[in-house]
Amino acid sequence: MKKLFLVLILTGLFISCKESKTYNNHPVINASTVNTSFKIAENWYNGRWSIAPQVKHDTLKIQCLSNPEKFVFKTDMDSISFDVFEGKSYDFYVHLNDSIYAHTIIKGTSFSREEIKHNITSKNDSLFILYENNKENQYLTKLASKYPIQNLIDQKSNDTEKIVKILDWTNARWKHSGNNSPSKSDPITILDEAKAGGRFPCFAYAIVLKAQLENAGFKARTIYLKTKDVETRKSSPGHVATEVFINDIQKWAFVDGQFNVMPTLNNIPLNAVEFQNALTNNYENLELTSLKEVSKRSYTEFVYDYLYYLDTSLDHRNLIGTDINQQKINDKTTLMLVPTEAPNPRKIDFWSSKINYCIYTNSLKDFYAKPH
Repeated sequence: MKKLFLVLILTGLFISCKESKTYNNHPVINASTVNTSFKIAENWYNGRWSIAPQVKHDTLKIQCLSNPEKFVFKTDMDSISFDVFEGKSYDFYVHLNDSIYAHTIIKGTSFSREEIKHNITSKNDSLFILYENNKENQYLTKLASKYPIQNLIDQKSNDTEKIVKILDWTNARWKHSGNNSPSKSDPITILDEAKAGGRFPCFAYAIVLKAQLENAGFKARTIYLKTKDVETRKSSPGHVATEVFINDIQKWAFVDGQFNVMPTLNNIPLNAVEFQNALTNNYENLELTSLKEVSKRSYTEFVYDYLYYLDTSLDHRNLIGTDINQQKINDKTTLMLVPTEAPNPRKIDFWSSKINYCIYTNSLKDFYAKPH
């Protein structure tokens, strides 16, 4: 018994039952039904896994974003918990209805990460992006009158605190739905239709958030994220978010209105490239700043693949109701940041569309130039 107790300690196993039991030299927990739940980090997963005595070595694979991941496995009668390390397996048995022993294996697997590199030295001076001068824009004035946000903002707050409040306000306007679109893609229409019960995709959050940040005095832009396999992926290869230039620290920051998050590292807001790098190399210290409770694990699993190709318009002025033409450079409307040695994507099969509107660059100094 002393030997068993030592093994349990060394493997990090904890069984909730009062008397520890073993079967084939592995821990045992009890169950009266095949239904289970399990917890990884802060997330509970219900209905994802059933006890299957007919499977000889039933294996549940756990992606390790952290190494180790805190893990709990729970039946209707018992539970077992331990730290799951990447590349390690953990065996136990579920004693079902006091009759059948189901061999269960938890296996830690790696989370696929990729180091993405860009040019950090060169700058193409012929490339420039136009941003909104909100003091002169009639559309933004109308938006501010109809959907005011100034009452949210404490003028004693720093810029990051102000941005997080506007982010939270935007996120609360409607529930996400990827299957519906507003009748027009401008902030007032989106907010009017959301107020009437509409639910919209990621791009709608990004558009509204950008405009309300502009009304608060910030330079902001919609940013389109695309996967490495954007040309051929059979599911949606893109996501839409916002970037805002934070005046008091003079840098761009990524904010996602759909998920109500601003990624930070050591209390410094990150742009999209820095965010991808932190997820790859510094996951433990990365934080998702939000006024709501947000799962870092769930958001990482969603967003990571999308942080490969990034593009944004060459003109972020609000031109609704004006006769001003959108800026183009060499007849292109968009600047795309491409990792060094990666191909320039030319199509998106999922949407049956061509990418023929982009100027391509590998340079962070082009994509993250200070706004004027």
